Amino acid sequence: MPEATIWSVGGYAPPHIITNEMLSHRMDTSDEWIRTRTGIHERRTAGDDETTASVSVNAGQAALQAAHFDAADLDWVIVCTDTPEMWSPATACFVQESLAASHASAIDLTGGCAGFLQTLQIMSPLAAAGKRLLVIGTELLTHALNWNDRTTAVLFGDGSSAFLLGPSDEGVPGIRIGLGLSRSDGAQSDILGKPFGGTRFPITPDVVLEGRLHTIRMEGPKVFKHAVTLMSDIGRRVVQEASLGLEQIDWIVPHQANQRIIDAVTHQVGIPTDRVFSHVAKFANTGSASIGLAMADMLEQHLIKPGQRLLSVAFGAGFSWASQLFYVDQIPPCEFRHDGQPA
Repeated sequence: MPEATIWSVGGYAPPHIITNEMLSHRMDTSDEWIRTRTGIHERRTAGDDETTASVSVNAGQAALQAAHFDAADLDWVIVCTDTPEMWSPATACFVQESLAASHASAIDLTGGCAGFLQTLQIMSPLAAAGKRLLVIGTELLTHALNWNDRTTAVLFGDGSSAFLLGPSDEGVPGIRIGLGLSRSDGAQSDILGKPFGGTRFPITPDVVLEGRLHTIRMEGPKVFKHAVTLMSDIGRRVVQEASLGLEQIDWIVPHQANQRIIDAVTHQVGIPTDRVFSHVAKFANTGSASIGLAMADMLEQHLIKPGQRLLSVAFGAGFSWASQLFYVDQIPPCEFRHDGQPA
């Protein structure tokens, strides 16, 4: 039977770089403090003329151009994001129009940093059934930060990644999407998120002046504990349910939360560190964009080889966590746009 396959990969990291040293002039922190606690050296931020839709278009164009695929042949455009263009209409509608994907249906999904894997699990059956989908993960998280809170402001960056998906039976080389698992625990929804802005907590002038709850808030120690435990467990579980052993996994491609979490998950899962990919030092936590950006970077560096098995794990607000297996039949074309300079 046909399976959902990644036909091409696109990635876009905005050109404006914010270094740790630059942050040290803005808040009470230092390069050493950030590096030792997070492993992050720098992150990207979208320019004043960029929005979630335009950044998504950049990644989507990269994936389409890499595959020489006409956007008019797309059936779906999906954008996974927690930082949408606006509440309505969906960010994907603006992306669909900009790409000239005239026959595609457009919709947004959200799920925190685990949202991209959850979106793949929801949409893969459509690709396996013959539909052509552009699945994009995008976050402009630097636009949702309290820059007086160094516990969150140093962690996040902006970016977008895109997978062009289709069925495996059309002779297009790529990476098959295997078994995936995801879970959520709404009882933990208060430890990570952006509470204000919806119907429960509308944004008011007082909230904006107070300057915290309309931006990202996080209880760091609780997030660390849950993230490490849950990503490790669901990573081992999906490997077991696929009747594989950990020794058969060539790469773990984790959500790029921070290096301490990546290292702790690596230790708990029991995978050697040289089989775990991390570029969090350069791009920080880009939320739902991070796994796709990591895969774009790996493809550009020729780290992914035919015949390999990849395992991704992610966690995010909700509290939601997910794992996903990928099987590399052939190397898909990739375009990763990441030239940068200090903001």
